[in-house]
Amino acid sequence: MDERTFTRGLARFFGGHRDLLVGIGDDAAVVAPRGRASVLCCDPVVEGVHFDRTAAPALVGRKVVNRNLADLAAMGATADWLLLSLVLPRGYPAAKRQALLRGVRAAAKAAGAVVVGGDVATSPGPLVVTVTAVGHLTGRALTRDGAKVGDTLHVSGPLGGSLAGHHLRFRPPLPLGQWLARQRAVHAAMDVSDGLLLDLATLLTASGGLGAELFADAIPVSAAAKQRAGGDRQSALQAALGDGEDHELLWTQAPRALAAGGPLPARFRRPIGRVLAEPGLWLVHGDGRRTPLAPLGYRHELAAQSRPAR
Repeated sequence: MDERTFTRGLARFFGGHRDLLVGIGDDAAVVAPRGRASVLCCDPVVEGVHFDRTAAPALVGRKVVNRNLADLAAMGATADWLLLSLVLPRGYPAAKRQALLRGVRAAAKAAGAVVVGGDVATSPGPLVVTVTAVGHLTGRALTRDGAKVGDTLHVSGPLGGSLAGHHLRFRPPLPLGQWLARQRAVHAAMDVSDGLLLDLATLLTASGGLGAELFADAIPVSAAAKQRAGGDRQSALQAALGDGEDHELLWTQAPRALAAGGPLPARFRRPIGRVLAEPGLWLVHGDGRRTPLAPLGYRHELAAQSRPAR
């Protein structure tokens, strides 16, 4: 099958939408705007980095969509359109390709989004799948740079142990992100993708170089992290702090939002920490001890002397 035949098939495979004016098969898609402001993001998944060769192609397809949708969720956006880029290893089996596309389509449908275009190429490998997601805001955008001293810290779900399968099967918290964006007491938010500590440090830096303390007994640790730790509570906690690929939401909010129960759903009400004026990260243990934390997490290392092209 050549590229053009494949592309014609994609138009039928992903279908259309009443707001899609020109779809798959032309040089670019044309869509009608669906909100006051558009939100755009782009994330790839790369074989050997974000998944291994044994991963089911359908789950790889779901992951690349949901990684992007988690970023939209962190901004408080609604998902609309997706662009899909495939770089397939030469000789990549047709059955695997179709399974990957079904995973993409399933994740898009679950979020109410439509694949409207993209590109396909072949290479010696590895498999690289990239999605660009376009969404819209119905109100304000949540950003990383709004945390305030005294804010409480919250996460949307358990953390750690994602390589046991969660990194392929997570669901983007789009409804929660949209709900948080409507709460004026919520000041900053981001997707936990590289590890709680590293992502929290990123949020605090964006907010003016603030610090935070985390409450060891309040951090939700996933069952997978506990199982992989073999009952070692400290190891499980370390996994929750630094493993990454949880794709839960992290946010800060004014502590008064918790008064008398506040508008926050009960399962998110208990804070995992608070924002401090003093830079740095600390872990507060159950006995009151306070120990410093390094901002551990996953980092893509770039060449030391590389500079962005002009």
